Amino acid sequence: MSDIIKAQFQDITFEASYYKAEMGISNPLLFCLPGGGAAKGFFDLTPDHSFARRMNSKGYDVLTMDHPGTSTNPIPESRAFLKPRGAADIIHWALQSYLDKLGLKGKAIIGIGHSMGGMTQTLIQARHRPYEAMALLGSSAGGLDWGLSSEEKEYKNRENDIERDLKKLTFGKFGAQFPSHPGGGPSGKSIVFGGETPELTQALKDNTCELYAAGGMMSMIRGSFKTEVESLKIPLFFAFGDHDIGIPPKDVPKDYVNAVSTKLIILENTGHNHMAFSSIRILIDEMVAWLIQ
Repeated sequence: MSDIIKAQFQDITFEASYYKAEMGISNPLLFCLPGGGAAKGFFDLTPDHSFARRMNSKGYDVLTMDHPGTSTNPIPESRAFLKPRGAADIIHWALQSYLDKLGLKGKAIIGIGHSMGGMTQTLIQARHRPYEAMALLGSSAGGLDWGLSSEEKEYKNRENDIERDLKKLTFGKFGAQFPSHPGGGPSGKSIVFGGETPELTQALKDNTCELYAAGGMMSMIRGSFKTEVESLKIPLFFAFGDHDIGIPPKDVPKDYVNAVSTKLIILENTGHNHMAFSSIRILIDEMVAWLIQ
């Protein structure tokens, strides 16, 4: 079971789920952010497909959080448009509050992000430096060309223009700051976006929430956070399914030119939602080996 930890930001309450390790080992805390349209339960899908509980069994505490404006962390639609760099600042503030409440101030932290969550973790690290290392799962700086219109593609590698026009781009594509997931989540018709079994696809659907559209938009355009990517000077772990999305995995580390080190793994017979496949066992083993090296 997890404990709910809350933090108050101005007039908004943000919460996170805390999974305590089974053993009292002084390993780093793993702070996890899900991808776009997924709630924090992505890291605890089922008893067998739970990243959080599997890492607990290896001696790691895990903290998971929904993106601002989604699932357990709603914000009023009347508030000003929230850009991803602003969301990163809020999440970092909330993380510090959670650490205070848990008595974990000063503990080493590893940032973990799936898909859009990896972009957000990159922004957090670039702006605040809370992490000793980061694991980016199905996440890159390469964008998603196939999901962009011809007009949106014109913004590639124009970081300042993307930041300036992000509200226009976001509403033009998604129509709202926090739209509901179209179709109610993964259909399971493809390994790319579904799970390994109908039951695991259903678990993904049950974990679907509103999309933080500005984060989704920004993560889809190559070059939108190039400054932050190139500022990372920590070890990085990359994992992709062999049926994942984005640029070819072998090309992903090339953008992180100042990383201290990089490790890349490819999970066989795995789509984008890594936690919904039996290869989660390999992901955990590889990540633990990387963490202790």
